[in-house]
Amino acid sequence: KQWYQRRVREKQYQLYRNEADARKMLVADINELKYRVDAPSAIKSYSSAEKDDTTLTKFKLNKTKEDLAKLQDKLNEVLADYGDVVPRREYERLEALHTTNSESLERYKTDYNSLMKEHQTLLEQHKVMSAEREEFSNELGLMKRSATPRPEWDQAIPYIEGGEAAWKEMSTGKSSNQLVGILIGSLIGKEHTGPVEEFFEGEGTEPPIPKYLRWTGKVRNRNLSKADTAQLIQDIWNQKIVSDAEKEHGTDLADFLHSYLQQKYQEDLLVVEWGYNIHHACGLYRTEPHIGLFYETLTGDADDSVYSALFTQHDALLTHLYQASLKYDSEGSLLVKNIPPLLQTFFPLKETGDIDELMGAFTDTDRVNVKALFNTDTDGNISDFLKTLYSQFYKERSQYVKDIHSALVSICSNDKKEYNIQDLCKAFEITDPEKSSKDVNKLLAKVFNLNLEQLSSVGPVDRELLLQRLKSSGLIRSGPKGV
Repeated sequence: KQWYQRRVREKQYQLYRNEADARKMLVADINELKYRVDAPSAIKSYSSAEKDDTTLTKFKLNKTKEDLAKLQDKLNEVLADYGDVVPRREYERLEALHTTNSESLERYKTDYNSLMKEHQTLLEQHKVMSAEREEFSNELGLMKRSATPRPEWDQAIPYIEGGEAAWKEMSTGKSSNQLVGILIGSLIGKEHTGPVEEFFEGEGTEPPIPKYLRWTGKVRNRNLSKADTAQLIQDIWNQKIVSDAEKEHGTDLADFLHSYLQQKYQEDLLVVEWGYNIHHACGLYRTEPHIGLFYETLTGDADDSVYSALFTQHDALLTHLYQASLKYDSEGSLLVKNIPPLLQTFFPLKETGDIDELMGAFTDTDRVNVKALFNTDTDGNISDFLKTLYSQFYKERSQYVKDIHSALVSICSNDKKEYNIQDLCKAFEITDPEKSSKDVNKLLAKVFNLNLEQLSSVGPVDRELLLQRLKSSGLIRSGPKGV
């Protein structure tokens, strides 16, 4: 800084000296012109003054040279002494950079030590897992030599009503022993040729047992057919819809079945007898979607909102197709070629492949009776068209739940184990933006079995429990998925 100030002073001194010399030379020129004009004597006098001025100038010039030599020596001395000195501003910048780098180095050292510890832990876990793998490998080799191979369960698909989709739905997560029971039950439900138990054994009277099954002793087996079972459960659904419409909250299907049987048969023995027979028959014929839905709702694996959603959808579709039959064809029937655009209009969210799948039910005919599509036949079976609607509903609901889960992960994090109502509402806004907040609240109240007023007081819900409740509910997308 001092060196810079000296340079400034030197420059100012140089400017001052040049200005002073220029001024003096200008004054001399003016005087010379003046003397030349005024008189020759002035010229003589001017010559004497010029001589004196020249002498002074030489003196000053010599003095300036001496000053310049001194300054040059001083400059050389400064360059020699401070040639390696860094300016303060550059020093402060480098010092700040050094401090930052030092902090980063300490942080990297800490991270490195942490990673080394994790690496050591992983090495230990790998060692343990390698030992376990070796142990399992030895057990596998032993089992291959001595154990009976697992059955190829896919061989049962041709004998199951509903085909591969129904079998996968029934067999997922089941043990071999359970699969044997499912297969036997399905086959018995379709065609039973072997002996049938004449009585059921009562399951007891403890509270965990549904009211319609609370009994000790033997209960007569009425061997209900599929047609009788389908007719019974349809009547039960119809009565339940009427009953729930008169109440603020719907009744659990298991409790309603008990009330239905009490009102119909009045005697306890008949109530229990029909309860056991309905329960048993639904288990036998659960490969039929409409019976399987009743059975899952009865056992608590599905919410009755599923039936409500499907009933509303099927009733609206029946009305849509019937009105179209009045417009395009004869009353109550439609040409197959006219059905695809009607389905696409009714199901704007379905893809072309889904519509084609629904149309696959009409490969053997050119004209269909609209009402027959939604009724059961004399054997208690529903149409292939209606079976496909059931299948697509479950597939779309599963994808809907996956989308909601993905939205919850994006809102919160993948590590979060519990979600609150606000998180779930935001997830619905992302996944199904066209669904109104009123519909979302009604759906959540149904999922949590609460009043709308109680919904705001619900605390955080376990993630797995929440997803399970959504998977068993009657979720239907209102519009296209949000961005």
